[in-house]
Amino acid sequence: MSATADKARAQRLQRLKSSLGNCLEHPEAALETLMLELQIGELQPESWEGLHAAAVRDGKEPELAAAYGKVTVSRRLKQLTPPERASVLLHAADFFQGIRGDGAGAEGFLWRILESVPDHADAFARLERRCSAANDRVRLAELYALVAATPPRTPGELATAALDIISMLPSQSPLSDEACRKLLVLLPESQTLLGVLEKHCRNTGRFELACELLEASLEGNPVSKVKMIERRRHLIELYMGDAKTPEKAISHIEHLLDQDPSDAQARAAAEHLLRDHKVASRAAAALLAARRQLR
Repeated sequence: MSATADKARAQRLQRLKSSLGNCLEHPEAALETLMLELQIGELQPESWEGLHAAAVRDGKEPELAAAYGKVTVSRRLKQLTPPERASVLLHAADFFQGIRGDGAGAEGFLWRILESVPDHADAFARLERRCSAANDRVRLAELYALVAATPPRTPGELATAALDIISMLPSQSPLSDEACRKLLVLLPESQTLLGVLEKHCRNTGRFELACELLEASLEGNPVSKVKMIERRRHLIELYMGDAKTPEKAISHIEHLLDQDPSDAQARAAAEHLLRDHKVASRAAAALLAARRQLR
């Protein structure tokens, strides 16, 4: 840091010290000073606490709340690294929860922390407690999905928690499509989770999404050959049944007949698709190849 920068920093810190110790006239300026300190690796925890205390002392709580609201949605916050952003947002959550008594406002900041730093243990724990206390299972499942790729606890623990919550979701409380997709990353920890997610999608009338999840599970997922065959058969049932897209079953029919030309379900499905002009030629070819193998 140059001599000029050192001098400017010393002046900023002096103004901050004066305002925190005497009268907080410009909360936004004080907040900016502390953010500049974060950028050079100075956490200044006592000054953040002092800022909140000074706002209470001088009746500047609304102004500081507005300053937090402004800075956390501005381009200024994006100039910080993810850990630095998380630090600012956590201070905002502390202020809104502890000083303003605004739990909902604090929750919004905590969600944004996990969007930047998914493995932030403090933000995760606070949100988990809040969702659990409110018995909000959907929000809790969404929370687990948000952090699934880089969880703040062991993947196995998160998979078990997600499994328990999703299995209890009623059909009128659908988990978002994106959350269902994100939770697939936990399959190596719990293959049972796939069945629970697929059932939830079917119960909420999202048969295409159920098929999408099953399709995704066939790629790079270390399960037995028997399990893979079961999933392909289930996909055939869904595509030709509730999903109402029978032509999408053809690749799985071809795969099953190639592995076992006597597979009764695959043969029956192929014969059904002979009446579907979109894939009739592929169905006929698959049946012909199966007959040749059997000979």
